[in-house]
Amino acid sequence: MTDTFDVKYLAINQLAYTFNKYTQLNTSNVVPQGLADVATQSLQLMKQYEAIHPIAETLLQFLSNQRIFTEDYTKEWISTTRSLNEAYLLQLDNDMKQILDQAMEILSPERAVELFAKVRRAIVITLVQSKYEEGLILLTNYLSAVDFSSQPKTREKFVENRYMEFLFYQYVLNKFSMIWFPNDDHEGRKPSSVFNLGRSNKVAITSNSYKPLNQIYVKASTYHQKNESLFSPSDNETRYFWAIKFLHLKLLFKQFKFVEFYEEFSEYCLHQKEPIDILTDDLNILRSNLLVMFGIVSIFLKPFNSLTLLGVGKDDILVDLFSENPDALEYKFYGEVMLPLAKCDFRRVKASLLDPIFVTALLASFEYNFPVSCRSTDGSAGPTFIEYLKLIIDLKNFFVILTSSREISQSKVFQLLGYDETQSPDDIRDLASTLTGVIVALDLAKYGIYYDSEREVFVNKLITDSANEIAALQENIADLQNEVQAETLATKMTDLLVEKYYS
Repeated sequence: MTDTFDVKYLAINQLAYTFNKYTQLNTSNVVPQGLADVATQSLQLMKQYEAIHPIAETLLQFLSNQRIFTEDYTKEWISTTRSLNEAYLLQLDNDMKQILDQAMEILSPERAVELFAKVRRAIVITLVQSKYEEGLILLTNYLSAVDFSSQPKTREKFVENRYMEFLFYQYVLNKFSMIWFPNDDHEGRKPSSVFNLGRSNKVAITSNSYKPLNQIYVKASTYHQKNESLFSPSDNETRYFWAIKFLHLKLLFKQFKFVEFYEEFSEYCLHQKEPIDILTDDLNILRSNLLVMFGIVSIFLKPFNSLTLLGVGKDDILVDLFSENPDALEYKFYGEVMLPLAKCDFRRVKASLLDPIFVTALLASFEYNFPVSCRSTDGSAGPTFIEYLKLIIDLKNFFVILTSSREISQSKVFQLLGYDETQSPDDIRDLASTLTGVIVALDLAKYGIYYDSEREVFVNKLITDSANEIAALQENIADLQNEVQAETLATKMTDLLVEKYYS
C-alpha cells in the first residue's frame, strides 16, 4: 500500500456480512437478486488488497454453483495469498520483537516511517482476516517503538507523525471486533465453509464494548483541537480524522443516541463544506449507511411532513445524496419509506416494511448497525428494530389523529394508520392493546383523552389548555431509548415511558 488515502478494504468484511445474512435469511431455492454481485465484489477487493477473508472459499463455491467462473479467483489463489499473508505477519512480528528487544532509544523518524508502512499493510491483512487482536497487538508494539508527538512543531513533523492514521486503525479494529463483526474465540480460525453462516452472532455487546472506542475518539478530537492549524483539507490526517468522526456517528446510532446523531450529522453535513466533500469522495464507502441512519433518525425525531428533506441543508444537498444512485439502499429507503410517510401514504409504508425483498435487503446490508437495545444479548430472536420502527410510526401518527379528532372509532384509526381488513385478528388486537396502553401509560385521561371500550371509540375532550402538552408528548414519543423486552406491547410502552419520564 502507498501513502494514497484508501480505506475501501473496509468493505470486504461488510460484504462478507451481507452475503452471510442473505444466505441466512433465504428460505427458498431462489438465489437472492444481486447476491452474485456481492460475492464477486468481495473477491475483487480481496484480490486488490491481497488479503483473504475467511469466507473466500464459500464465495468461490457459491459462484461455481451459479455457473460463474473466472480465472482471477481460484482455490490456488486463495491458498497462495493466505500463505503470503501469514508469512508477512510472521516476519513483521519477528522484526517488531527485534526492534523492541534491541532498541535502546526511540526509532528515528526515517525508520519509524518505514516500519509504519509495514504495519499499515499488516493492519489491512488482520482486519480482512478478522484477526483483530493480532492487529491491535501490532499497533501496541508499534506505539512502544516510536514517539508520537502530541503537538508537532512544524507542518513537516505533523505529516510524519501520522498519529490520526494510527488512531483510525485502532478505532476500526476495535469497532469491528467489539461492535460490528465480533468473533468468538475461535471463529476467525474456522474453515470458511462454516464461517458464521446461518446463525446469529453469540458475542454480547455491552456498555463496556464502547469504552475503548470512546477513548480513541477523545484522543482524536483532542489531537485535532491542539493542532487544528496544521490540518489541511488536502492531507490524509484530515481524512482519517473525519473517518473517525463519521464512524463515531455510526456508533451513536448503534447506541440509540438518536438526538446526538441528528445534531452531529447536521453539524457536519449540513453546515460545513469540508466533511461532506470528504464523505462523498474519499469516504464514499461510509456514505450509504450514514444516509439510511439519518433517514431512520429523522422518522423518530422529526414531523413526517419534513421527510421529503426539501429545504434541509444548502441547495437540498440531502435530496441529491439520497437520489443519486437508484441501486443504493438509501435511494430505496427514501422512496419506499420516507417519501410515502411525508405524503401520509401509510398503507404504502406498511407494504414496504412488510415486503420480504425490501426488508431482506435492509437487514443484509444494514442490520449490524441496528441499536443493540432492540436485540437480545445472546443473539436469539427478539423484537426486531424494524418492528420497533413500525411501532414508532404508528404511535406518532396515532398522536396526530388523537389531537385532531374529538371522537374517532377504533376501526377508523386502524384505517388511517394504514391497516386494512386483511390484517390478522392477532395483529389488530396487538395494535389495539398498544394504543390503549399508551393512553394509560401517559395518563392521558386527565387531559380528557381516553378509550371508550363499549363503543370502541377514542375520545378527545381536552381539558383546559393542554394541547401544547399533548403535542410535546407526541414529539417525545420518538425519543424513547429503553430496551423493548416486556411481555405485552402495552407493558413495553409503559416501561419505555417510565424510563423516559420518571428515571
